[in-house]
Amino acid sequence: MGNGAVFESDVVVAGGGSAGVAAAVGAAAAGARVTLIERYGFLGGAATNSSVLTYCGFFDQTRTQVVRGAGQRFLDKLSARDVYRTQTMSETGNTVVLLDPEITKIALDELIGEANVTLLLHSTLIDATTGPSGVESLEIAHRGGRARIRARAFVDASGDGAVIAATGAAVVSPVGERQASTQVIRAGGIDDDADLSAAGMQHAVVQYEAASGESLVRTHGIAARLPISREVLLLLADQHRDALDVGELTRAELESRRLCWGYLAAFRRYLPGWQNAYLAATGPQIGIRESRRLLARYAVTADDVSSGRKRPADSIARCGWPMEHHVEPGVTAYGGIRDKGWYDIPYDAIRAASIPNLWAAGRLTGSDNQAYASLRVMGTSFATGHAAGVAAAVYADSGRHDLDRVRAELVRQGALI
Repeated sequence: MGNGAVFESDVVVAGGGSAGVAAAVGAAAAGARVTLIERYGFLGGAATNSSVLTYCGFFDQTRTQVVRGAGQRFLDKLSARDVYRTQTMSETGNTVVLLDPEITKIALDELIGEANVTLLLHSTLIDATTGPSGVESLEIAHRGGRARIRARAFVDASGDGAVIAATGAAVVSPVGERQASTQVIRAGGIDDDADLSAAGMQHAVVQYEAASGESLVRTHGIAARLPISREVLLLLADQHRDALDVGELTRAELESRRLCWGYLAAFRRYLPGWQNAYLAATGPQIGIRESRRLLARYAVTADDVSSGRKRPADSIARCGWPMEHHVEPGVTAYGGIRDKGWYDIPYDAIRAASIPNLWAAGRLTGSDNQAYASLRVMGTSFATGHAAGVAAAVYADSGRHDLDRVRAELVRQGALI
């Protein structure tokens, strides 16, 4: 694709994380010509570019699977390689799917290739054109210059709302401080029987802070053993800064990396089984929980989540992850779902309120602040992304919103709605 090239598609998806891959796969399976653009050189979003190697949201707190469809196709890739592993966190009762970064990359590559999606890596969205019927095209920058992609329907799965911002579509600004971003630590050299408990971490951090005079923000957090490398994944190094402010984001990266070394020193000194631990990797990008989200035709509410609201007429996805709100440095507040089950996400929560041919998924899904803390996770993003892709394909084919057809197609593709 040379500088200034223009080409056509039916559906364009921005962002190659779980929501974007699911949207592209779903749209292609519904018969659309699909182009997926991703600014990094690999797929996976936060899982691979921020080492968040745990997919949250595939299961509710009863361990019932609530996401299938495109997400199940990814899990099947893990099973085919005999690396499908889950872990239930004793402190919260939440179940996560454990990931290996390289297998995640190749599995997502395969899903996109098998779906015959046109994939453009190293492509950054820089502009959009709109007209009376909505979004008309997106302009991307790549190493060779620029290109423009025209389409009938568009899905923003970029996490930061790149398409939303470029088109001028309305966004929701969080009230007060955004949820924390976290620099993920991958640590190696840890004994098989090492202490990974919250109590053990807390004891080590308190001891270290008293001896060193250094504050480490959190005393404990998530610890999970990865399936192949046997490294331990730690989510501890929080930063409450604005990810859309370049100065703030830069400081978050620098400060969180410094904290990672502090945690390593604390655990090496005071946590059994960590004496030979080393820092295998951070990031490479800090994990961002919140920046923009769509002003949708419907905002999922905290009451929808806590009551486990079912919507048999307009549901397009399920979510079983509780409200996990990183409210202030070192503090995470949980709000449960009725009977530890799941709730439905309606079609209008992924539809832009102001642009007819634009959908958003993943952590861009329409919600209030409390519900956002639930539906933002990557397992649920497979479900909202899948729905957004199918909806975009139906619109590209018919020129209208047809909820019954979208829901029927999702069921045909194995989604749970």
